[in-house]
Amino acid sequence: MANEKLSGFLGLARKAGKLVFGFDMTVEAIRKGTAEAVLLSNDCAERTARNIKRIAEENETEILILPLTMDEIGYAVAKRVGVLSVCDSGFSKKIKELLESGMHKA
Repeated sequence: MANEKLSGFLGLARKAGKLVFGFDMTVEAIRKGTAEAVLLSNDCAERTARNIKRIAEENETEILILPLTMDEIGYAVAKRVGVLSVCDSGFSKKIKELLESGMHKA
């Protein structure tokens, strides 16, 4: 249930134009300071996750691991990716709340 809400909210953020997709675009958003949070799929490649985490930590950008696979993210946002970023504080806050509420239910 929590994953369905999260998927729906990611779709809403995409429609609002507040998501950046892929490693390179996320790195660019982090360096520009527009990324509020970096989102990683739970099946993201280890090397990709390690590299994006390093860059995000250097720039003090929050990293959130989603309980979704790349395929599930692809279904929610119409683009199969393992790395994306949220470029809006309100959307970022809500995604974090959904993740925290999902952890308590599990």
